[in-house]
Amino acid sequence: MLMLQSAPHRSKFIWLLVTLVFIADLIAPLGWDMEFLYLLALFLSVSFKEKSDVLLLAVITTVLTIIAAVLKPQAIPLEQMLFERLPAIAAFWAAAFFVIRFIALREEERQKEEKFRALFEYAVSGILLTNRLGKIVMANPAAERLFGYDNGELPGNLVEILIPHHLKRQHEGHRDKFHRGPLPRGMGIGLDLKGITKDGTEFPVEVSLSPFHASEGEFVVAFIVDNTKRKQYEHSILQQKQELAGLSEALKTLNEDLENKVVERTSELEQAKNELAAALDKERELGELKSRFVSMASHEFRTPLTSVLSSAGLIAQYADRQDIDNIKKHAERIKNGVNGLNTILTEFLSLGRLEEGHIQPRFEDVSLTACIENIHQEMKNLFKPGQVLTHNHEGSDTAHLDCQLVKNILINLISNAIKYSPEQSVITVKAS
Repeated sequence: MLMLQSAPHRSKFIWLLVTLVFIADLIAPLGWDMEFLYLLALFLSVSFKEKSDVLLLAVITTVLTIIAAVLKPQAIPLEQMLFERLPAIAAFWAAAFFVIRFIALREEERQKEEKFRALFEYAVSGILLTNRLGKIVMANPAAERLFGYDNGELPGNLVEILIPHHLKRQHEGHRDKFHRGPLPRGMGIGLDLKGITKDGTEFPVEVSLSPFHASEGEFVVAFIVDNTKRKQYEHSILQQKQELAGLSEALKTLNEDLENKVVERTSELEQAKNELAAALDKERELGELKSRFVSMASHEFRTPLTSVLSSAGLIAQYADRQDIDNIKKHAERIKNGVNGLNTILTEFLSLGRLEEGHIQPRFEDVSLTACIENIHQEMKNLFKPGQVLTHNHEGSDTAHLDCQLVKNILINLISNAIKYSPEQSVITVKAS
């Protein structure tokens, strides 16, 4: 009877029960374990909607149990009486957390049900749920509107009510075959399926089926889409193809006439083609020149910009420690990077170098260890937390190469290593 009452009445009843148990606990003779009666109220609080109300009830029952122990005639020491009530208090809180978990699970199920209901109710496609016998268990509003039925009119009917009479027996065979080997599939693909509305109007549909198993048995979810517009579009395309076939014959005749004119204009077109080819060659050369310029700029600008960015970050760190020597060193490195950018700009603005289309290397004897260490220092500020760079070198330290070009290559490779390696990883550079 309690479960049939409204939520406010259940809540009032529970609080009244707690009050009655408290009064009974006060007047009951010593030795009567009245405090465990509070558990009844705590278990009945599963009807609460808010978990905070259950916690409040657990706190109040705990407080009332202690008050009742204090107000009872002191036949035994108060400490002993309170100690004897500890199991009951522990039971209160165990019951409270059980009820809270139950309320949370109930709320989670309610939210899932609401989400499913919203998806089912507001879907733009028709959705039917049928059992193994082909009886409609559920139908969403879109399906009812699609077939012209009122709300709640479809459930309970066989799904064949939605299929034209001359196709019903064929559909029953398809349905039985599907249940013998149920697999998700789109039945509308490649098939000319028909549906029928309540007033007897036939229309083309596409249907996809998804079987699933529940405790009540085997079910199938059918997603139904009105295929009228697509069929109309296909018919329009077919008509257009037929019209195009007629035009093709006319074009064939015109083509024969044009062939004669083509012969007459061949010489004129040949001359125009030669002029156009010359223009295209110039345009292609210009495009290749632009492409080489962008490629050189993207590589050569990256090195000094990376150096400037790294040194700027390190200057900020050294400024906090007032490390003037390191600040000067990295300020000089920024100055060198800017000068390098200026040099690159000057070279890019040189028409002669643009026409060459490639970079001339400047060879010199370089210490590989020093070159790689210099790159390491410039890129320290780009490393992720915990990333470190190690350099393993074999053989002679001196190499005859263009250090700037090598720096470009290594900065590209190490930047990729930093980007695609996780934190706390080791990036290794091997040289020989």
